[in-house]
Amino acid sequence: MNSRENDNHYSSIEVKKPKKLTEFERVAMALGYQKQPWKRSDVVSVFEKPTKSGVVYRFTIQNSKYGEQGVRIVIGARSTPEALKEFKGVNLCQDQPFNDDMKELGLVTRTSAKMFFRPEMTPEVRDKLVVYINNLEENGFFEDLLKDK
Repeated sequence: MNSRENDNHYSSIEVKKPKKLTEFERVAMALGYQKQPWKRSDVVSVFEKPTKSGVVYRFTIQNSKYGEQGVRIVIGARSTPEALKEFKGVNLCQDQPFNDDMKELGLVTRTSAKMFFRPEMTPEVRDKLVVYINNLEENGFFEDLLKDK
């Protein structure tokens, strides 16, 4: 077999490089959430974490479609893994008091679509956001959210 035939054989094999995680995805991963398959669009990433009580926590990232460097984060929960339509959540970049809390963490600017301005999510801000959401989890925020249906 000459090298030409060998090159053709290997040219049909695709090698996929792992996608680099965004700082927002790193937040979800640092909190122990697992990425879920999502069929609606490429601009939405869903991360979930089941708990011992059966409640499923969700961390959703929506990227701007139109060239603006915006990202929307919605956190919330559903009562069981099967209760897909019972999701209750809050938008961290729009809902009060989260909007003010996010500004204190360093996510100050909002795009015209009221999304976080992606370049503001630095590793330092990411670490602060991980601590913030972890505190919400530990203080029963997600379970309380479900009680307020």
